[in-house]
Amino acid sequence: MSKKVGWSFWWLWTIAHVIGSAVLPLLVWQDPYDLRSRIFLNEILQGIGVSLAQSMVLRDRFTKEGWWLPLSLIGWTIGMTLIFFVPSLSIHVHLSNFPPMTLLIIDFAIIGTIVGICQWQLLKSFRTGGLWLFASPIALSLSIFGLQLGYMAKSSALATALQGVIYGAITGLAAIKVLRSPKILPKSRKQ
Repeated sequence: MSKKVGWSFWWLWTIAHVIGSAVLPLLVWQDPYDLRSRIFLNEILQGIGVSLAQSMVLRDRFTKEGWWLPLSLIGWTIGMTLIFFVPSLSIHVHLSNFPPMTLLIIDFAIIGTIVGICQWQLLKSFRTGGLWLFASPIALSLSIFGLQLGYMAKSSALATALQGVIYGAITGLAAIKVLRSPKILPKSRKQ
């Protein structure tokens, strides 16, 4: 790690999430796509945008940053596949009496958990790396409230930007805590 991780990192991380969340998804909120396709494409593009944004901010601050993007994209792909294409594996089957907002929170928690596990592979060498396993699903599931506010204001740009603010702010705090913690030294083997 060559640069400090503090409040300037948090601001940069959060702003990067807003940009990563909003720029690419704006391409799919056009008429040629039906609603389900728009939601699916939005989440794919948002996953790519956020993963790229996180990688850019981690550059020069984290020695294994080169693996962050591929592992993040793998996590988003697996999570999205479970939620959209394998409904029998999704929690929807057992929660059909829950309101749609609750289902979205649960779906995003599932995606956040899978993304968090993939990213944790790089963070587990830090003493507080396990915090990421909680921060990722909590942040992504709470980001639904940003989406809801934006959609209530009838603005898809505002919805994705607010989602990025919430996701970035929460994971940014966790990233600071994790990256500031000491690394766990490997145990030496007795011969």
